[in-house]
Amino acid sequence: MNQTPKTEADRRTGTGRRSGFDRRSGFDRRSGVERRASPPREVERLLDRNLMPDKASQRQEAMLINEITLVLAEKRTSLSVMRTGLAVMALPLSVLSVLIVISRYYDPAKVMYLLGPLLGICAGLTILGVYLILSAVRRIRALNLVITVLKGQNSQLRELSQAMREGRSQGDDVPAPPPSQPLSPPPGPG
Repeated sequence: MNQTPKTEADRRTGTGRRSGFDRRSGFDRRSGVERRASPPREVERLLDRNLMPDKASQRQEAMLINEITLVLAEKRTSLSVMRTGLAVMALPLSVLSVLIVISRYYDPAKVMYLLGPLLGICAGLTILGVYLILSAVRRIRALNLVITVLKGQNSQLRELSQAMREGRSQGDDVPAPPPSQPLSPPPGPG
């Protein structure tokens, strides 16, 4: 619970508050630590090397990043369409499984008026699921080609992509799993 400052001076300096943090100096009186935001390492590196790009290249790079973000959002949408197609295909399979399991409790000839439409709906759902999956796969392949073209337009993205591919093939970026210990048999009675 925060304490309210008693005077206008307390309100301006931040004293009288429970946190003890002075906004102007960035100093926390309670812990004795200065809490200032430090710039990210990449910004420091660019400033140190005087490699700050000009405005035109910054705009071009921002535009490229926005394009890639849009393409990746479309790819996520296609993946969700594929997930929906798989779920739609699973429903008829589960219905048919239940029908097969309980088939000894009914005579198919006597309930054909119910089984016919049910099997027709299952076939329709299966076709819809296959269509959703195939269209999502086609869309994902097309989006991967667009991403490849966009990566080819920017040398930094191309280098990053190359480094990621090499790291995966050599196993440099992925830490090795710890060696598995053989399981000892549980102690027996006695």
